[in-house]
Amino acid sequence: MSSVKRATVTLLSAAAFTAAAIGTAQAAGRWQQDQVPVPSGNVLAMTQLDPHTTWAAGFQLTVDGQSSALNPMLLARDDRDDRTGGAWKRVATPADTANSRINALSAAGAHDVWLVGDNDPATKGSILTEHWDGKSWRIADAPVPAGTVSAGLLGVATLSPRDAWAVGWTQRIRGNDSYDTGLIEHWDGKVWQQVKLPAAVPDTELMGITATGPHDIWASGVLPDGTDQPVLLHYDGHTWTRATVPNTGLYGEFNTVVAAGPNDVWAAGRTLLDDKDRGHPLVAHYDGHTWKTIPTPGTGVIFAAAPTPGGVTVVGYDKTTDQPYGEQLDGTGWHSLNLPTVGIDSTPYSVSANARGITVGGAYNPDETNPFRPLILTASR
Repeated sequence: MSSVKRATVTLLSAAAFTAAAIGTAQAAGRWQQDQVPVPSGNVLAMTQLDPHTTWAAGFQLTVDGQSSALNPMLLARDDRDDRTGGAWKRVATPADTANSRINALSAAGAHDVWLVGDNDPATKGSILTEHWDGKSWRIADAPVPAGTVSAGLLGVATLSPRDAWAVGWTQRIRGNDSYDTGLIEHWDGKVWQQVKLPAAVPDTELMGITATGPHDIWASGVLPDGTDQPVLLHYDGHTWTRATVPNTGLYGEFNTVVAAGPNDVWAAGRTLLDDKDRGHPLVAHYDGHTWKTIPTPGTGVIFAAAPTPGGVTVVGYDKTTDQPYGEQLDGTGWHSLNLPTVGIDSTPYSVSANARGITVGGAYNPDETNPFRPLILTASR
């Protein structure tokens, strides 16, 4: 499975937390580790509901002897809340006890938010999704193809209460072998419905989606057919088609895609330059006409991205250095975020940016014996 978001549990591993200054004009300040009211888990996604409200989501890990369980986890922070000092708090949802994760979330304002996760492998049933309308929660199951063993939605884009899109993967059986297929689902205001993939990419894994409007939607992923090539799909309001991807290396994938507008779309992930390469960051930009790769510093893999003034901010992990990876591109070039290592190891899986600063989410290992814990770092501008 190409996406780390689909890796159920990866125990992380090096050196204690030290706050570090950010060497970039776009994110001036110092990193602060926020308190998270969940003892163990991972922050896989973030979104802004409004200029002051951030939601972060992922899963809580519960370990009981030799067994462990994953349950959805939603956190919220309101910078204007004087009672809590802008602290993170746990938000209860109807699916808190489900055997699933929250892999992605998307908001079209504070009254239209989608959370998407996995199906329950024990029942091989539909995929869990939840919707918040500003007053109450609604659980809505997303269907999976017949014969599905396991499945999940890894990206969601909210346009309106009657228009949302989600992408992901399914694992199915063909003869004696299992294989992965991509999954596109559309919400029409009443139900989720499967949408046919383009004929050119029947067996793809889709890991990210972004929308600038109902006629301009991008999805990203990888072809798991042995070629392991990055994939970008586009929806023009009528049809999904495969976009031409620039030469990115021997292998690779786009783990995320984000947009600041129709002429400013960013896809990011990893490229392998040869069979011995452990991974180099992969970033591509769409200017409204063509996709072009952007030379990116360092080694490692990008898991998440956020549009920022003049460019993009990306976070991930560098297996070569065993350090968190974070870079910000603006009009003057790339600048390191100087992300600190927390505990003995820490990995960022999500990022959000607004006028106040940058928030990074993920997981860290406090030591070699305890389960990994949710990680949230903030840096003010």
